[in-house]
Amino acid sequence: MSAANRALNIVFSGGEVNSVAFIGAYEELEKKYSILGNIAGVSTGALTAALIGAGYSAKELMKLINEFDFNSLKLREDKYLDISIADKIRNMTESKKFFNDNDIFTLLHKQDYPELQLIERDNQDFKGTRGNFLINLIAFSIKNAFLSGELFEEWVANLLASKGIYTFSDFRGGIADKVNPRGYKVRMTAVDANMGKVIVLPDDIAIYNIEPDKLEVARAVRMSMSIPFIFEPVTQMKKENNIIKPHYIIDGGVLDNFPVWLIDSTQLNTIIGLKLMGKCAKDFLKDENLLKKLLFVSHDTGVPKNSYNIDNIAHIITGNQPSLNFNKSEDELEFLYNLGRTSVQKLIYGMQKKNQVWRVF
Repeated sequence: MSAANRALNIVFSGGEVNSVAFIGAYEELEKKYSILGNIAGVSTGALTAALIGAGYSAKELMKLINEFDFNSLKLREDKYLDISIADKIRNMTESKKFFNDNDIFTLLHKQDYPELQLIERDNQDFKGTRGNFLINLIAFSIKNAFLSGELFEEWVANLLASKGIYTFSDFRGGIADKVNPRGYKVRMTAVDANMGKVIVLPDDIAIYNIEPDKLEVARAVRMSMSIPFIFEPVTQMKKENNIIKPHYIIDGGVLDNFPVWLIDSTQLNTIIGLKLMGKCAKDFLKDENLLKKLLFVSHDTGVPKNSYNIDNIAHIITGNQPSLNFNKSEDELEFLYNLGRTSVQKLIYGMQKKNQVWRVF
């Protein structure tokens, strides 16, 4: 099938505030494609996917980012990071003991906190190493969340409503295939910590006795973006053996920060992946850098790196650009925006060299 009959499908990775780069990347894609197929994402990539699927242009998205005050979501004005694992890492550094990401991961799933009682330490759902790790992430997030998930959800709901999008029934009409049988234009992932697995939204919301079409898109975005240490987990009730139990939903990037498998690869479409790639500062003992390090270590748990099923990936290298700075300057936002643009330009050039046909259609 000729490229002229293909739709553009996009997959967004997570990436916290640096996801502003996705907007510049999308601006370049807007120039090449006029038919948009299915869009998928995780965490901040889920937010981007939902807004693009709702009909926002790159220019509109950039205007939203420039005008939005992240301080309006703040829950707390005290310490940026206040968890005992931070002190343990600092103590390890002060004693000049060598440690790596695996050591930090080990600390993450071997902690013992009174806060765990909030999520029933004797809950049999949390089993093994992964269970210990996830239950600790929940405890950390309950204790340390400094942004309000409810206020964030309300903000997203208002943005979507202005484009006539409320529930996933409004996102019907996408390309139905073997991985997306219901044909949703937009889908995203989150993690059910109780089950220790990735869930696909809206499809898997049926597990909680909710009709997928009736799931509010803003709610799903909040679930996918419940980033550990930043937002509190989303509590979703689930009936099991006539007992209603709370399930804790967190950032999908914890188990897979680039869910390219959400979109099938066929001759009917062109798939492009947009993947943010940053670095952790070597001097990570400052609160913000340490938080970034903890997030870096807690993502992609148990997922093989670079095991992608698509070839066309724009790797957006953000370097040491702070991904958790919610008050970026205009220059920083413009830098990320242009970074996304140039990354997609390079991808397109590479595809052209492979004799792939690009044309406006």
